[in-house]
Amino acid sequence: MSVPPVLKIALPVPLYRYFEYLAPVEPAFEVIRVGVRVRVPFGGRTLVGVVAAKSRNTQLPLHKLKTVLEVLDAEPVFDSELQQLLRWTADYYQQPPGEVFSAALPALLRKNRPAASASGMVYQACASHSAVQLLKRAPKQRKAFELILEHPEGLDAENMGASMTRWRPAVQALVNKGLVRRAPYEQVLPKTPHARAQPLTLNPEQQHAYELVRRNLHKFGKYLLAGVTGSGKTEVYLALAREVIDQGRQVLILVPEIGLTPQLVHRIESRLNVPVARMHSSLTSGERVRAWQQARSGKAQIVVGTRSAIFSSFTDLGLIVVDEEHDASFKQQEGLLYSARDLAVYRAKQLSVPVVLGSATPSLESQHNVNLGHYRRIELRQRAKHAEVPQVKLIDLRSRPVVDGLSSELVQAIRTELLLNHQILLFLNRRGYAPVLLCHDCAWTAECPRCNTHMVFYKNQNILKCHHCRKQEQAPAACPQCNSSKILFLGEGTQRIEDRLRKIFPDTSLIRIDRDSTRGKNSLQDKLDDVRKGKYQIIIGTQMLTKGHDFPNVTLVGILNVDHGLLSSDFRATEHLGQLIVQVSGRAGRSLHKGKVLLQTHQPEHPLLNCLLAHGYRKFSEEVLRQRKNFGLPPYSYMLLIRARAHEQDLTHRFLRDIKTSVQQNDSSGLDMYGPIPANLERRAGMYHSLLVVISTSRSAMRKRWTEYIVQHPLAKRVRWAIEVDPFETG
Repeated sequence: MSVPPVLKIALPVPLYRYFEYLAPVEPAFEVIRVGVRVRVPFGGRTLVGVVAAKSRNTQLPLHKLKTVLEVLDAEPVFDSELQQLLRWTADYYQQPPGEVFSAALPALLRKNRPAASASGMVYQACASHSAVQLLKRAPKQRKAFELILEHPEGLDAENMGASMTRWRPAVQALVNKGLVRRAPYEQVLPKTPHARAQPLTLNPEQQHAYELVRRNLHKFGKYLLAGVTGSGKTEVYLALAREVIDQGRQVLILVPEIGLTPQLVHRIESRLNVPVARMHSSLTSGERVRAWQQARSGKAQIVVGTRSAIFSSFTDLGLIVVDEEHDASFKQQEGLLYSARDLAVYRAKQLSVPVVLGSATPSLESQHNVNLGHYRRIELRQRAKHAEVPQVKLIDLRSRPVVDGLSSELVQAIRTELLLNHQILLFLNRRGYAPVLLCHDCAWTAECPRCNTHMVFYKNQNILKCHHCRKQEQAPAACPQCNSSKILFLGEGTQRIEDRLRKIFPDTSLIRIDRDSTRGKNSLQDKLDDVRKGKYQIIIGTQMLTKGHDFPNVTLVGILNVDHGLLSSDFRATEHLGQLIVQVSGRAGRSLHKGKVLLQTHQPEHPLLNCLLAHGYRKFSEEVLRQRKNFGLPPYSYMLLIRARAHEQDLTHRFLRDIKTSVQQNDSSGLDMYGPIPANLERRAGMYHSLLVVISTSRSAMRKRWTEYIVQHPLAKRVRWAIEVDPFETG
């Protein structure tokens, strides 16, 4: 008996397999392409999946196979190269294949919509700015028209709604007057810069780096561009991009943070004068799918994006750049767990193109690959524009008076720079006013009822917030335990630093930039632009200010507290601390004036801290690598975590203990397993978190199908679990 044609579908469900369906009558089986989206019945739902394979054989009884309801695409949404990347990602990171395929699609394409129309409609001006005068008596229409004029490439409904309430009648009136048209996005030309491209001028070091990669543009190569902060790594990227674009090919540039994309895109457009597609999580769903289509069609010659942009489709990708390759943001920590940096290396190998990993503070993994001869290291030792490397000085907090986290020496240094009309950047990676609320009389502390952590006090709102589960409540006026009014605020957050500085320097303009102050759309970019324009003299911020931002007039950087990185139980903490200090310090003295960095600490004799300051990041990282080797830790070994969480602590420990026993009884050769152990924050959002840590010097030993041991366990449906390969955080 002949078997009907069968399609293997990747569905967005947390199951580690593909699903078989009978092909529909129309279109014909031969016409259906691998990589197209289909709509299928699944349980009581209808899901959109991707055809992963075609077959005329099945091991399942035919009466158990359901039929595909609809084929949504004539052409694949994923070409063969990208399909291979997605399958490898699912296999290597041991993730559900359907969730990997789904994550690679823009949100609108995960729904039942044809790819050709998914980008939707946009509003575009049909008249020039002079037409604004015709709308003097219609303020809402005038506002809507001005908004649309600001977006020559078209403005969609999501962005109109985010910028203006009750906008539809006003826009419809503009359409009726012929001032605005509503058109499918495909009919609107992508925005292209009109300025004449500025010439690229490289100094000798940059030129050398450029030539090394340029000579090998048509073959796979892994290059670690290790340049001190301010050495002009971006200029090397742009020169290489120009060469690739001139060959009719495309470029992908990955950045760790959304806040870096506008600055980089502006530099690309002013230097190269080519259309750039942006890909990051702050885009609306329409903007995201439009950027995806621009890359896929080849209209976008350069794509700049955060980690998920690694899954973009291209017509002919010729170069991949990973800027700030050491950054933790390239590792997805929730949902689909993968490293965009490592996938960039794999994808470059697939395509036989170069991948350039750039950083002033390269990760230990990348440096280890250089030592093994797998990567080629290219160094930029000098700052561009003849700027000097800033001087770094330790302030011993044990012997200095400190008020609200600010030593007298740091305050005096701020005063000196203000008199010179320079800018000052103060770094503290802790939000809020105070991390601990304590009763002086009975030692009660404000703790989150759902997490093993303190709630952070926010003075201006008089509230307590948990930064882990987002619980929020009114701060008590008196101790809820003993009714004492002697409530102490322990520790400092960015708001407390801001509060103190406003009292010391009441006539000085200052700004706080952290996650709390940049929640609105474009808020971060607007604040960064104001800093560059010199609107503020003192900038207080968290880690979002450390990554690649160029503030030419900043001459003093104050790092308020680094001790947590010296005392952490995470084996990567010292590496991250060294990177943080160098990156923050690099914001100082990037232009004509020499920079100075003051680092406050209670650990001034710490050997690694002194190694970093005396000998630089490379010597520091070599010492940390030596310590890792002595203990057999990554990158001298491979690591895998099995994470488990449940409402009962005993469930997670029993589940992980049984998995460990099962592996040991069957095949644990080459593996060292530790645990179960509680996570650093054991209770989070009302659930208990535990870990099983697996370490091996053999990559093949780690490739064991862990899911086969897990899914058959009776507790697998009562415990939420995840496998994390090459974890960036071990807590």
